[in-house]
Amino acid sequence: LMQHYVVRSKVDKNSGKAKKRYYGIPVIAGQITEEEMAEEISERCSLSPTDVIAVIDALNTSMKMHLEDGRSVRLKGIGIFYVSGSRDGVDTPEECTPSKVRAQRICFRADRSLRSVLGKIVYKLRKPSKKAAQQ
Repeated sequence: LMQHYVVRSKVDKNSGKAKKRYYGIPVIAGQITEEEMAEEISERCSLSPTDVIAVIDALNTSMKMHLEDGRSVRLKGIGIFYVSGSRDGVDTPEECTPSKVRAQRICFRADRSLRSVLGKIVYKLRKPSKKAAQQ
């Protein structure tokens, strides 16, 4: 699996003095739509693309319901979805009221079988476009 990356610089201030460091940043090669994914999945099973889209929609609804109820959602072979929160720091336990805790984002921890793709990816430097090189 070949993927591209670009090189970006960033100032690292961790050592106490600013030092310019360079990092390889993977480039997203595009995005697959729900309809395209449904076509691919329907070729691997007995469901039609329309059925696959209906299943994805039902999965979305079910996941929302369980996440709202405080549960994590584990999809075997895919991973675990869960809600993380942020909170305001307070001085005493009594001040730690429900209004101080907020649901901040939905997190995802990939299952081991899904993470296995990481060992198969090989990166190739993406050459800058002529327009970007002129800037």
